[in-house]
Amino acid sequence: MQVISRLIATGLVIGTLAGCALPSSIKPGTTSADQLQQQLGKPTEIHPDPQGGESWDYVYGPEGVQTWRFGIDRARMVGSATQLLTQERLFSVRPGQTTTAQVRALLGKPRDIVVLRGETVWEWRVALAPEYGVFIVRFGPDGIATGINVLRDLTSSDDKDSGP
Repeated sequence: MQVISRLIATGLVIGTLAGCALPSSIKPGTTSADQLQQQLGKPTEIHPDPQGGESWDYVYGPEGVQTWRFGIDRARMVGSATQLLTQERLFSVRPGQTTTAQVRALLGKPRDIVVLRGETVWEWRVALAPEYGVFIVRFGPDGIATGINVLRDLTSSDDKDSGP
């Protein structure tokens, strides 16, 4: 009887996951803003675009390792889809140069913000193949990055959750 219960539970989980839309499946140019919201739910954050339209962020934290940004044009169509937490974007943060606003534009909302010894510290959980880790950006009082750190997430050796 316990085997049957497990099979039913597994089938329900698979059925539920199959019905979930993945951000990577959204096709720019063919998906409307209404369809995007219907498939992924309400965005975590909405940012107005100075040229018109807006950007919608979907943050899959604090334990997920994806943050997606969808550009919504004036016609309310998805014009772009960008996974923000890539190694290329992470390592484009330059200590001594990059501001808090630039980091937020690059990586989206951090999973945690703390103040430690006069520095503000932002962190994101990220996929650093083949493992997971925490990407940290430290800022001085002037809002300029003073350093970055990457910490291996020792708790995720068997955890393969990469978001939705």
